[in-house]
Amino acid sequence: MKKSEERKIVIFFALTTCYIIKCAAHKEHTNGLSSKLLIISFDGFRWDYLQKTNTPNFDKFLRGGVHARLGLKNAFVTNTFPNHFTLVTGMWENIHGIINNEMYDPVLNETFAPWMKKALSDPAWFSVGAEPIWVTNQLQKPNGRSGVIMWVGADAPIKWVQPSRFIPFNESIKEYDKVDTLIKWFTDQYPINLGLLYSMQPDEDGHVYGPDSTEVIDRIAQLDEVVGYLLDQLERHHLLEDLNIIITSDHGFSSTPKEKEINLDAFIDASSYMITGLSPVANIWPKEAKMEEIFQNLTRGASHNGHFIVYKKEDIPDTFHYKYNRRIPPILAVAENHFSFSTEKEPWSMLGDHGYSNSYQDMHPFFLAMGPSFKKGYSVDTFNSVDVYSLMCHLLQLRPAPNNGSMSVVKTLLLEQEESTSMMTFMTYLIGGLLVSSVASIFMFGVCRYRRYLSSQKRFDYSHMGVRSNLSTFVGSTMTRELSSPEKVSSIFPLMSDSD
Repeated sequence: MKKSEERKIVIFFALTTCYIIKCAAHKEHTNGLSSKLLIISFDGFRWDYLQKTNTPNFDKFLRGGVHARLGLKNAFVTNTFPNHFTLVTGMWENIHGIINNEMYDPVLNETFAPWMKKALSDPAWFSVGAEPIWVTNQLQKPNGRSGVIMWVGADAPIKWVQPSRFIPFNESIKEYDKVDTLIKWFTDQYPINLGLLYSMQPDEDGHVYGPDSTEVIDRIAQLDEVVGYLLDQLERHHLLEDLNIIITSDHGFSSTPKEKEINLDAFIDASSYMITGLSPVANIWPKEAKMEEIFQNLTRGASHNGHFIVYKKEDIPDTFHYKYNRRIPPILAVAENHFSFSTEKEPWSMLGDHGYSNSYQDMHPFFLAMGPSFKKGYSVDTFNSVDVYSLMCHLLQLRPAPNNGSMSVVKTLLLEQEESTSMMTFMTYLIGGLLVSSVASIFMFGVCRYRRYLSSQKRFDYSHMGVRSNLSTFVGSTMTRELSSPEKVSSIFPLMSDSD
């Protein structure tokens, strides 16, 4: 075998070894995670709603996936906008800045509310440091594409990024049409790998009829049918086996009977303050020089009434994660569960509400998940809603942006990879070791062959040198004998005869 051929074989096996080890290491790193994720939020879906009626399609997640038995512990205040933004950023409300459905920013000197379309698309409200999952997905993945239907924060560019596909809030769009849109996005020529869908039910019915009403129970059954339609369409389009699905909500619900109304006009003059968000957490911005007067009057009212607490901003409990942000008001009044604030301008009007302290179990939303990355028939008691962002990043194989969440509990929801990872590691090194040994053996074999070749060449040279030496001696002695006789000279070298 020629030296050049041996070198080619060595190089080939070396490159093959590197490639196999790289592929095995990549497989070990990803642990077989799916690259597609769908998150669905049913607004106001309390942790125990599945117990109220038959839900055969939601039950598929209970049997074939994971769930939180007591729901998620969401963020205070337990309202729609702040908690939907917490879910997709992993940040507490005082960090991401969406501190309530309605709020005032003293630096912008502007007010925010869900019905203000200009504010919804203004990055000054949303792009203040938080990074939603669709931004993380599109910044880190070359082919990362996100499809978002009506999720809080998606209207505004955040870090100069907006979802690849987006539908703004429109209550006239039916749930089945939302599902069809997502299916189309997942099966496009340039498909999304991340989808988010928001539904305003059963929140709307919970406010109007109360959380324990027959209307809410009927709505739960209807939403179960929507989930069934979703699963059927995913299976029909061959998406189900490669898609992780999370179904959750922003908050739970409490009943708010008329007899538990608290009229703030009985304690403070309506002309002495501005309010952004009234019940069950009143955000009070006192007018100039009215701070102490309002606080003292509300404190006395709380003591007399016994069903609400008043805080100055600096005294808000740390457990609320609701203190260090300029949009949080100087005075915060927090009603006890089931009680409602009202004023003459904003009278009591709902049979159900949310927004209360997240320490109340009624405020906790449900959590279900199913897919190739999740265990089957597994559950935990609860975990924080800020943990969902880290979970989503893990499922999408993304590096999380700074957040307040943790993987400590949610990692237990995932298929255990220790055994498969250990086996993969063993096989990686075994294959690599065998290939390296093979390459080394071939290399050593080539070296030995080459050394033998060199030795044989040297022996050949030495033998020929001996022949030449003997021949020279023989020729020399012959020539000497011949030349010793003058008469032979002319016969051997005729041009050297004496006649010349």
